[in-house]
Amino acid sequence: MAFIKFQKEKPKKGATSKTIGVNRKGRFAFYKPVVEKYFNDKKHVELYFDPDENKIGILPVSEPTPDSFKIQGQTTKMVVAKKFLNRFQIPVEDKRYEFEHQDGMLIIKL
Repeated sequence: MAFIKFQKEKPKKGATSKTIGVNRKGRFAFYKPVVEKYFNDKKHVELYFDPDENKIGILPVSEPTPDSFKIQGQTTKMVVAKKFLNRFQIPVEDKRYEFEHQDGMLIIKL
């Protein structure tokens, strides 16, 4: 008799390639599928805010810039950007946000 592989019905938390975790302390968590699909070898991100559309833009960049945040972490990659949230007074909930990918930028609609 041949082996049949057991497959979980629900993916593990953070296993989706369409969510980014954000919390009120300014922690942006990028889970493994997101990093593998959108970040390649990029080690920094620049953050943008559109107050009219209430959107956050995350642009992965290869080289550090004066305004970039270094990606940290062993398993879950993240940046801590409390100053970004404070500067634009962005109200976020502690949750995973779905995002779109446009022109190299990950866009979160709040």
